[in-house]
Amino acid sequence: MIFFRRKDKDKRFKRLKRTFWTLTMCLLLAAMAIGGLPLSQTLQSLLTMPDSVEVIGNHMTFMKESDPSQEVLINKLEGTEQVREVALEKSYICGVETISLGIFDTAEMVSMIKQHPDWSGRLEQDRLILNEQIHDLSPECRENAFMGVDPNGNLILYQGEPDEEKVIRTFFQLDVGTMESSLPEGVLEQLHKGIRIQDVDEYNSVLSTFSDYAVAPVGNIVR
Repeated sequence: MIFFRRKDKDKRFKRLKRTFWTLTMCLLLAAMAIGGLPLSQTLQSLLTMPDSVEVIGNHMTFMKESDPSQEVLINKLEGTEQVREVALEKSYICGVETISLGIFDTAEMVSMIKQHPDWSGRLEQDRLILNEQIHDLSPECRENAFMGVDPNGNLILYQGEPDEEKVIRTFFQLDVGTMESSLPEGVLEQLHKGIRIQDVDEYNSVLSTFSDYAVAPVGNIVR
């Protein structure tokens, strides 16, 4: 009985939160319409509310602790004593960049790994690939990333506009019916066309705004 009461309480809280959010958006939209702001600016204002950023901040998790697999990697390197090419793979929230760092001997590679305890790594034939997780958008994503919804109602991060169908990442399925009845007119249409994402704050804000309309609980959004 306690479980069901708690579950019902959580559902009521979520409904109240959604109602408050919807009323807030409607009031903002009405005020901005009177002031003559276009929809794109209105949507931008809704997505950058401080509350939205705070919510997604609780969802985002990026580990910066030392990777225990580094000791295994170091042991493999020291066991071969081989000169290798080293490449740094920068894994962003959106996008990946790979940079060649040069040729190094075992001692230099081990020193480099120890200086960056948050990096992971792997051996590929005669190459050492180091991986750095970066809580940001790659330069390429800053130029052409869009958040949109696919025909199945999934929230998608696209390279280019949604109609180009170049999917970078799928997040969660949206309750489109509830969104149509709750959100101000035009917001869902804008999502279908694609919302331009130029930095990590916009990325967080869009995820935060639409996570309330996920079909299933979102939980932690991690890379």
